[in-house]
Amino acid sequence: MNADAPRVEELDTRSRITLREWLGDATRLGIDLDSPDSIERAYERYVDEVLATPEEERVDPTPTLTAIAIAMGEYIRRNSDAEWRIVTDEQGRDLSLSMAHETQILFPIDPVADSWAAQARGWLVEFVRAAIQMFKDGR
Repeated sequence: MNADAPRVEELDTRSRITLREWLGDATRLGIDLDSPDSIERAYERYVDEVLATPEEERVDPTPTLTAIAIAMGEYIRRNSDAEWRIVTDEQGRDLSLSMAHETQILFPIDPVADSWAAQARGWLVEFVRAAIQMFKDGR
């Protein structure tokens, strides 16, 4: 095995609890886990909310963005052959989606964080479609 290759593991008990907690947070944000449109609306609503808040009054966006990312990942999991996994790589250990053969790995927080940094809008539904297709093509 390549020393630089990510290590992919099944979820342990603590990871399952954490995943369930993030999905609960997403639901409390009003996200329908079966609707990418709902997930995108939550993301864009949060961008608008933060931009409307004076910079000195803004709170750390990480918890909300993570809940949105996990909701997106759960939708992808429900609609593809991907499964939640724990991946450890050079950046640390995190929840991800992966196929059983581990050739495709997606960290749902990455596209959400990248889009957040760019204040991008209108990207999430199309991203979800492409990710589902990636996992289907990777069979």
